[in-house]
Amino acid sequence: MNWSTHLLTEFFTAVNAAENEETAITHAVQRAVEMVEAEVGAVVREGKVLGAYGFGPAVPEARLRAVAAGETLLDVIGRGELYAVPCPLGVEHADALIVARLDEPFGPEERQMLQGMAQVLGLALRSIRVLAAERHLRAEKERQATSAQTRQRLVESLLTIQRAISARRPLPEILDAVTSGAAELLDGATVALLLAEGGQDRRLSVASTCGGTDGEPAHESAARAAMAAGSVLIRPDSTGTAIAAPVRVTGEMAGCLVAHLPGGTEQHTEQRDQLAAFAQQVSLALTDARTVEAVREAHHDPVTGLPNRALFLKILNRVLASRGTSTDPTSVLFIDLDRFKAVNDSLGHEAGDQLLALVARRLRGCVRASDTTARLGGDEFAALLHDSPREAATIVGERVVSAIKEPFRVAGREIFIGASVGIAISREAVEKPESLLHNADVAMYRAKKEGPGRVRVYESFMHSEALDHLSLRGDLQRALREGEFRLQYQPLIRLGDGGPAGVEALIRWHSPTRGFVSPVDFIPIAEEFGLIVDIGQWVLETSAQQVARWRREFPDLGLNVNVSGHQLVHPRFADSVMRALAIAGLPSSAVTLELTESVLMSEPDLGKAALHTLRGLGVQLSIDDFGTGYSSLAYLRELPVDELKIDRAFIARAELTGEDLALVRTIVELAQILGLRTVAEGIENAAQLQALRGLGCAYGQGYHLCRPTDPEELPARLLTQLVEDRVTRPRT
Repeated sequence: MNWSTHLLTEFFTAVNAAENEETAITHAVQRAVEMVEAEVGAVVREGKVLGAYGFGPAVPEARLRAVAAGETLLDVIGRGELYAVPCPLGVEHADALIVARLDEPFGPEERQMLQGMAQVLGLALRSIRVLAAERHLRAEKERQATSAQTRQRLVESLLTIQRAISARRPLPEILDAVTSGAAELLDGATVALLLAEGGQDRRLSVASTCGGTDGEPAHESAARAAMAAGSVLIRPDSTGTAIAAPVRVTGEMAGCLVAHLPGGTEQHTEQRDQLAAFAQQVSLALTDARTVEAVREAHHDPVTGLPNRALFLKILNRVLASRGTSTDPTSVLFIDLDRFKAVNDSLGHEAGDQLLALVARRLRGCVRASDTTARLGGDEFAALLHDSPREAATIVGERVVSAIKEPFRVAGREIFIGASVGIAISREAVEKPESLLHNADVAMYRAKKEGPGRVRVYESFMHSEALDHLSLRGDLQRALREGEFRLQYQPLIRLGDGGPAGVEALIRWHSPTRGFVSPVDFIPIAEEFGLIVDIGQWVLETSAQQVARWRREFPDLGLNVNVSGHQLVHPRFADSVMRALAIAGLPSSAVTLELTESVLMSEPDLGKAALHTLRGLGVQLSIDDFGTGYSSLAYLRELPVDELKIDRAFIARAELTGEDLALVRTIVELAQILGLRTVAEGIENAAQLQALRGLGCAYGQGYHLCRPTDPEELPARLLTQLVEDRVTRPRT
């Protein structure tokens, strides 16, 4: 919005500085076309086409007159059909400023600004004619001078308001400037701005007023009539005349600017146009604030109806400031939903919003009427418990966990989610609300780290843990820069003959200060701080070069590399993959990128686009940990994957049960139907190996077959793998 208000300010200045109608029209048309990135423009005035711009030698005058009369398409020789919008210059004639463009129709905000420009151009053209008449009719000199002064005052008022909008001054300040400016220009008339509130009756309330109390009873009646007609109205009453100019927000009727003046309707033609120009400024200001509803409900969450973060902090600040000598502390609960994102992505945002509304209702049922619940954003909520010590707050936290654990009925099905709760309790005489909420947030992350459905109260050591969490980022950056990462490789074995089919690259980090750090601990931190793209690229480049060397001895050896969702949605990921393979001299068909189901479901549209790009380049694709996510069969059929890796949880028992075997058999048969190969992870003993062979699983990984191995030792392991398997595998 900032850029448009600056251009509109320049438009006002240029048009009103013109000395004659031709110059004013030429400036207006050219600037209007440039402002909305249109191709052509013109003014139709008194049946004539003026200021034509962008048409070349052949101006379609008849078609332009048709657009001025209401047509929305303009056929231009050499360009085809263009989307056109006519903006009336006034209310008495079919005069219009017309702009048209080829690519797309004009949006409500663009139309609104063009209408404002047309209003100003109409005023300017009328003023120019008045000034021209001054030179020829000396008898009208005094009236013309007054009109010129009024015009100058109008321009100055409009420019002042435009600058305030451009500078993003507070909305009430801008609206007061509109009503006071209009009242001053209309010689002290009563001017009121009425805005429509939500609800079926669309009640009108006064948002700003200036100039006295005369005519107030007629304001709402005149406003409703003008809003119904959609145009400026002049209505006489017992004490004078009411002029009402509708106000719109992104094309929708939002209210009305009403002025009450003495005298009859025949005296107020010029005032009508002036008030319409001020109404346009209100429309621009409200559009810049997005919607009237957003302004009026800036402190409440539209999905749940709960207070938002800003209002919650205000309430918390007020409560902390008013505690006085109370001995019972104030407690804050920070509530984060578990598994909400998977439900939201699987069932859609509408179902997600329904679920959030149901969660809000349950949260309100867990606290007292005097307490405050809020939605902080996303799937995060908070509760403010007045005069609530640690024990009472913990009981409420556990009550929240139990309530959220119960199934929700959404979109015709039962949904199961959970919640993690962190609690912070005010301890100091002077406590900042932001600090208390932050401490509850830190406690919530501690609870989530310990497992789902936990409640934890903030302790000072958790702050140190949070700092360590941040310091880990710096250590990760140093590890990448100083080469502290290394790779191990675990073979993928053909279960049919025991031969190696490929290797999976596994990153390892032995920090000089922290010792061995598990990927389970540092990979989420790398993703959180945006380091995973660089780390993942290092893994890909290093492993591709290593496997390319091994393929001289094992020509069919493939490479599996794990990919983070952050890498997948990176705009240059496919280019980075192909560059790494080109440097290593490794064919794309030898590489399989592994992604978990949760990664694919987190950004399904972006994920599918990237996968199709990579698949088209010949790279193999695998779904890792299959069976633990939320992907449906229909979604699986849309993915261009080549491989399913059966999660180790399905074969974790030393001796597989009938249920285990049935689940694995289902996945193997599903893969065979879809033409995918299957890899079983976590094979730890001979019984598991034999069972998987019997189920037709093609490939396997696990400590029973081969542990993750350092690169210098792997070739020997690959050479002995087939011999070892033939010794241990029974004859058939």
